[in-house]
Amino acid sequence: MKDCIGIEKVVHGRNWDAVHGGYFSDLDVARPLVETVEDILARSPADVVVDLGGGTGFLLSQLASRGVATPSVMVNLDCSQAQLARTDERGIASVWTSVGDFRRRDIAGSDARFLYLMRSVLHYVGEEGLSPLLRHLRDQAREGEFFIHQTASFDDEKEAACLNALYRRMHTHKWYPTVSELKRRLANAGWHVLAAIPAPGLSLASEDLAQRYGLDAGEIHRIRDTMEIQFGEMGDVFRLTPSGFQARLHYRIYTCTARP
Repeated sequence: MKDCIGIEKVVHGRNWDAVHGGYFSDLDVARPLVETVEDILARSPADVVVDLGGGTGFLLSQLASRGVATPSVMVNLDCSQAQLARTDERGIASVWTSVGDFRRRDIAGSDARFLYLMRSVLHYVGEEGLSPLLRHLRDQAREGEFFIHQTASFDDEKEAACLNALYRRMHTHKWYPTVSELKRRLANAGWHVLAAIPAPGLSLASEDLAQRYGLDAGEIHRIRDTMEIQFGEMGDVFRLTPSGFQARLHYRIYTCTARP
């Protein structure tokens, strides 16, 4: 995970708000996830909300500004110092560590009730790292605590295979599951999935991906040609353009609770 993030430092910090058309700083895009968290907090208050891999703290700042069932402590946890440096909302604490290394005891006292929040992070650990990370997250939660995450996942196995092949060719081990596979892994890790609702998708232009992953024009053309041979065009998941391609991640918001 750290190696993958290291590659992407070029888009961290001041550049982050503009990445992929501003998706990760768009109020309308974030609203379904923020409202899901608000609804859970209204019904099951938490003392601490931790945004795992929270980047610039954007989601927590939206919770704070809306003022609905705001917890006493909000923590932005990320392993990128450039991202954490952009957390400027008062009342949001920053913790510099990785999602796979943190311990709840390092964040708040033993009596505190937690809610864990996450957006677009699980794919960083790859296929082999997903189940161990989900188990680690379950180990940091008490029975009945919530884990609400917006994760890229696909209804169709062919669509997931297409995006996973694309990311391998961009020299990253990021991995996207199907919805059914992710639900299975969550359950095996000790999470009960209460709901999985669609969230706004993320369009990925090859020009933006080239910047993010350090690819030159020749590599983009080779990726385009290889993907065309193997998959062709696939709905809104993968389309060819004259000089490259356009991909799209499908997201769902998973509301999970820690099982006994």
